[in-house]
Amino acid sequence: MRFSLLLTTILAITMFLPAFAADTFHVAPGGADANPGTAKAPFATLERAQVAVRQKIAAGLKSDVAVVIHGGTYRFNQPWGFGPDDSGTAEHSVTYAAAPGEKVTISGGRPVTGWEFEGEGVYSAKVERLPPGGTFRHLYVNGRRARRARTPNKDAENPCLQLISAKLTEDLKHYSLRLDPALLGKWTNNGGLEIMVAGDWAINRLPIENVDTAKGVVTLKPPHAVGHQAIRPRAGRWCYFEGAPEMLDQPGEWAFDPKTGVLRYRPLPGEDMNLAEVIVPVVDERLVEIKGTREHPVRNLRFRGLAFEHTGGKLPEIGYMGIQACHHGQGDDWKRPWARVPAAICFDYAEGCSIEDGTLVHLGGCGVEMVSCCHDNSIEGNDIYDIGGNGIMIGGPRGEENVPKNNQIRNNHVHDCGVEYYGAVGIWVGFAQRTVVAHNLVHSLPYSGISVGWQWNPEPTACKENVVENNHVHDVLNCLCDGGCLYTLGLQPGTVIRGNHFHDAARSQFAQGAPNNGMFIDQGSKGYLFERNVIYDTAAEPVRFNRCEREWHTWRDNHFGKKEEVMESGKAIIESAGPEADYRARFAP
Repeated sequence: MRFSLLLTTILAITMFLPAFAADTFHVAPGGADANPGTAKAPFATLERAQVAVRQKIAAGLKSDVAVVIHGGTYRFNQPWGFGPDDSGTAEHSVTYAAAPGEKVTISGGRPVTGWEFEGEGVYSAKVERLPPGGTFRHLYVNGRRARRARTPNKDAENPCLQLISAKLTEDLKHYSLRLDPALLGKWTNNGGLEIMVAGDWAINRLPIENVDTAKGVVTLKPPHAVGHQAIRPRAGRWCYFEGAPEMLDQPGEWAFDPKTGVLRYRPLPGEDMNLAEVIVPVVDERLVEIKGTREHPVRNLRFRGLAFEHTGGKLPEIGYMGIQACHHGQGDDWKRPWARVPAAICFDYAEGCSIEDGTLVHLGGCGVEMVSCCHDNSIEGNDIYDIGGNGIMIGGPRGEENVPKNNQIRNNHVHDCGVEYYGAVGIWVGFAQRTVVAHNLVHSLPYSGISVGWQWNPEPTACKENVVENNHVHDVLNCLCDGGCLYTLGLQPGTVIRGNHFHDAARSQFAQGAPNNGMFIDQGSKGYLFERNVIYDTAAEPVRFNRCEREWHTWRDNHFGKKEEVMESGKAIIESAGPEADYRARFAP
């Protein structure tokens, strides 16, 4: 029976990767790095396989090279890095692929064991392996993101509080927020106490220095900065608190004391802490980094069928002061240059590379990004969800010499992103040329679905000729406002928005700003073709323009209006939107 299973697996591998020739290595949890890396005697670690691949590359590739990764979890304590020494060539690829039918997880986390019952529904355990900095803000339990202890609770009748006032001194030395004293608790601050304050289309996450419960004053931890006027804290803004042990009052919540190294957790009903898988991320946002140079880009490197999981993330020194789409201020004020929340997988100076048929899940930062000089790459067929920030990002410096070109984002299922940074989008395209965003299913987001462009006026940039077609985007803007299923910016000659199915752009009770639409055509947007799009069930009008004009674009055969009307007139469009046939079954609910 075992021999038959092995034979079946080998045959499946042969069919799965027909490019496998002599240059194929195998990795399995039961292997050994002293082995030759064959199917019968596999390596134990991906690092050892990578060394073997580099030796092939150094000798000069004469065929494709593949690493077949057999089922199991492969844990990293630091980012898994790839450079020019790991590169394929224009003629031959290097592929890291899961064996057919086997679940392969690339994890940036470590299990926590040794749980003891404290009483009153709380269990505790010592965390033996911590990320740099000695603390963490994310925890994953039994395949889900556990909730950091917070006040008010997320499912409370009133899950947010409102600020009475906010005051930042002119010298930027003192920042205080005021609330009703009755809403504040005597919370222990072990360095992890923070407040989330929502803005119009982005949020703030700010570390707290002190809470005066008698006066209702929350003093923020310095250094401070002046945030964007539409985002920064002010009277009436919605907020909640996280990170104090006294807030641990609900099943599914956790709290960590960095001084003692003790993690405390309230199990959900039915969770057995003797059997539970509890993962602390020891790798901050970046899990995989593919980084070449202008002279020596990483070429033809492929990842197929892998699950990338369990990263954390920390706040910037001034806290997270959102600007838009997970970009944030990093100086004394909100003006550029901005930083952005890092992605778990980053391609930089990469050409002809891909991540295919994989999963990105349980990530503290963003999902996957392609930055400077990334050309002719592909992100296809992936399930991307439970992401702290944006799902997919394509965009680099604005100059022609560095802008990403000819990249493809196809047939992905992007959902439940922005679980920590509520201003996140599912798919973000910044300064980029000829990016194709096609046949993706995007939904369940706190802000916009797909965002294209990064210039707030109609001045020429390197951003042009992007295509957004046949996507299905729905159930967005569930928290913030001033966005849409599609959001655009700037002059983009030749950009096409075609055949998309947009609906259910919501309006949350916590939204405090401009309307939510099917398509929000924002500042400077100019030169687009809008063709055969279907829009219905939006909180405000199907299409809104801000500091741009409808006449700046070309419009053909679009279907906007009541659901029952456009579902009939746009039936063919709706049927073709979303993942293509080969992918629909995989992403079906």
